Amino acid sequence: MRDCERHSIPRKSPMIHQLSVRSAGLLLLALAGCSRSPSSQTPKDSAEATTNFGRPVVLARAEGKARTFQGRRPLWIKVDPLTQGSRAFTAAMEDLPPGDSIGIHKHLTEDEVIFVHRGTVDVTLGDSVHRGETGALVFVPRGTWIGFRVVGADTATIVFLFKTPGFEKCLRFLSAPVGTTFVRPADADIAAARKECHQVRYADEVH
Repeated sequence: MRDCERHSIPRKSPMIHQLSVRSAGLLLLALAGCSRSPSSQTPKDSAEATTNFGRPVVLARAEGKARTFQGRRPLWIKVDPLTQGSRAFTAAMEDLPPGDSIGIHKHLTEDEVIFVHRGTVDVTLGDSVHRGETGALVFVPRGTWIGFRVVGADTATIVFLFKTPGFEKCLRFLSAPVGTTFVRPADADIAAARKECHQVRYADEVH
């Protein structure tokens, strides 16, 4: 016979039994109060929790910091440390008029995702060229050559996202707020800015 069957178990007194039941009830009430599920949090709780990581926001097409890139095409900086306080992303949108292009370049430390919101573009990606139409998405790992050229008579709109902030500094340096005149910086200053933003132009590397 097992030990637990050989020895009798002392019986608790009625007073001890009542105290045990009362203590268990108090413990359950305490646990219920301390263990709110995430779904029970109010929107205010959620907003306060995200304050240090950026401002939650829904932006319309024309919202964001509107600028003109190099004096020739519209640019909207949507998300970055200065606009929404993001620590982790830079997101922007550009309208590229017919015949315009983004020269071949690469980003040394940032991965990039590009969404073709409107129009058709030829995408240079690495050592090949692809046709990207409305709805296309391009993933550009760091260190990969990337370039765009608008195809056809329609304006192309692209939305691009970097996984870490930094490149928005170059976007601001090479653009001006809407309604102001863009003054092109000196070539040496542009080269210094690109170095700080970890961007390398294909034209600079092959020469």
